[in-house]
Amino acid sequence: MANFKIKDLLPSMKKTAKQSDVSEEGIQYVEKQDLSNLETFLDTSGMDELYPFSFEELPDRIESGNNYIRILLITDYPKRAYGNWLSELKRKKGNISIVQFIENASSNKMVKFYNDTIKNKRAELLKTYDPLKKKEIQNQIDKADMQLENYIQNRSTFITQYTYIYLQEESKEALDNLTASVTGTLIKLQLKYMTPTKAMIQAFWSSLPLQENLLEEYTYKQSNTETASSMFPFDDSEILELSPRSDVEGINKDTDSLIAIDYLNKRTTLNQNMVVIGTSGVGKTTYMIQKILKYVAKGIKVFIIDPENEYSDIVELLGGTVVHLSSNAKTKINPLEIFSDIISDDQNETEDIDIEEVVKDKITRVKGFCQVLKPDMTQVEKALIDKILRETYRSSGILRYRSIHEIKSEQYPTLSNFYDEIQKLETNDPKRFAKLEDFFYILEGYVSGSTTLFNGVTNINLHTNLLSFDLKSLQNEPDVQGACYLNTFSYLWDEITKNKTENIKLIVDEFHFLTQNPDASSFFFQAYKRFRKYNAGAIAGTQQLEDVLKAKTTDGTNLGQAIVGNAFTKVFFGLDDMGVEDLSQRLKVRFSDKEQKLLKKKKQGEALIIHGSQRAFMKITLTPEELYLIDREQYEETYSTGEPINYEELISMTPQEIEEAENFIY
Repeated sequence: MANFKIKDLLPSMKKTAKQSDVSEEGIQYVEKQDLSNLETFLDTSGMDELYPFSFEELPDRIESGNNYIRILLITDYPKRAYGNWLSELKRKKGNISIVQFIENASSNKMVKFYNDTIKNKRAELLKTYDPLKKKEIQNQIDKADMQLENYIQNRSTFITQYTYIYLQEESKEALDNLTASVTGTLIKLQLKYMTPTKAMIQAFWSSLPLQENLLEEYTYKQSNTETASSMFPFDDSEILELSPRSDVEGINKDTDSLIAIDYLNKRTTLNQNMVVIGTSGVGKTTYMIQKILKYVAKGIKVFIIDPENEYSDIVELLGGTVVHLSSNAKTKINPLEIFSDIISDDQNETEDIDIEEVVKDKITRVKGFCQVLKPDMTQVEKALIDKILRETYRSSGILRYRSIHEIKSEQYPTLSNFYDEIQKLETNDPKRFAKLEDFFYILEGYVSGSTTLFNGVTNINLHTNLLSFDLKSLQNEPDVQGACYLNTFSYLWDEITKNKTENIKLIVDEFHFLTQNPDASSFFFQAYKRFRKYNAGAIAGTQQLEDVLKAKTTDGTNLGQAIVGNAFTKVFFGLDDMGVEDLSQRLKVRFSDKEQKLLKKKKQGEALIIHGSQRAFMKITLTPEELYLIDREQYEETYSTGEPINYEELISMTPQEIEEAENFIY
């Protein structure tokens, strides 16, 4: 046992110091004075704090100044190791260091050992008739055979590893608490440990970066390199960014930890856009419904484009609004209503924009809507429609207001008003009316004919945080489909981009239906490219990857490549051979051999998630509440005990978790 301080290193010595004095004549004299001890005028307390040369070895710890140190030896390891299985210990709070030594082991000895094991166990298997014993022996043979196979195929070799866990705190009580917390985790990870009583000094020197391994006989373990590599922290299969804002995506299949992403962290997430791709029946829609439930619970505004009417039930159950779009739908979005006064990406939200500028911007988009109604529209027709639309807005009286926020929905002009303005030309300017006659009769069908979807005042609930557009009926109405898509997406664009601070999500499933329409394709291309500026994210799901890859925007841009390329997060459920091939060759999404095999298995509820440069295989699990809302029949089968779920018991924390939570620093 050693115990010394800095003052013990300073020998007693005689020194002289100069002391000044002044005579009556003003002349300064200096005389010498002997000092017998340096300590009388040297303050060593500060030095002791900076360099605490106090070192005391005790049976179970080392005390050095204000540092209390304990080293644990790892004596055995779990029989099964998986990727980054030490993550729970690595993330534990406290001054904890994992120290490892690795040496080459004799491959010849290890190969001989496994070879002899196989021969001996096979002989033993022939003499055994007990079923349980036979299975145990066969398991040992399989493990030894696997080790030999890996070695022969040059997939691994053999090493000897040694592991020390270094713990340090500022008091004995804190050190004991940290030790209890760490040992609890070691037990959970099936790591056997020991405290080197009366050998703490050797463990201490072994844990320092001096390449001195003084307790080899207690800590050695022979294994192959594949197993040993699982202990290293260089595992990119971990996607775990925990914060109050994080989205929990699922369970990491390799590490059993959560997969959590903070999509609002701009330092780690380039944009909030996502693509979800997978064949039918692998759990893609369930995953997207689960995301909707989480967003609603967090108070995030969600818009849904639902081509197959798969989300209406859950939206209505959650108190949201469903807009069923068809030729004779009662719910309407007025194409001429202005929902936002933001006319450029760089515009300040507080900036006052002249109402006439806002109306001009809206007229430009309404002309696009008119061209969808009459695709062969000429430049002359567009010019005349521009003039008539300006007159329509002027006649409605909205130009007298300073801001669109002062205008109510019923004050905006409708298609009927637009139609009436064109009809006036028939009497007042027959020449111009003749130029618009074809468009006039087309518009008449949308005003007084059977297709009245666009004519009238907007009557949907604009103040809900959950709004879904059911487009299923439109799949059989190609004449109305294009105009409806354009009108709906124009409204959504205004709603999402008018507020740069509110987090909004746009979710569209069965995305391949919409890619067949050039206007819908162009909208989503712009959404994936520009939503980042508005604190919004678009999530598109599809099972028909080939249709998406064929899609083009109005200017010929490859939509599939643009959507996947602009999505910072990609989720791939089970894919067939062609899907994996398309992603690899046409979209340059590379998969390892392991990833390709797992994707082709098409296991329900399992997916590969790629977040930037990080990737991991995850399993999506539903909580009892989520399962109850999504699949009532499955819930009854799973929780058919009749006993109510004890939620307090499910969320109760262990004493160790309580301690960690109390000491957590964010």
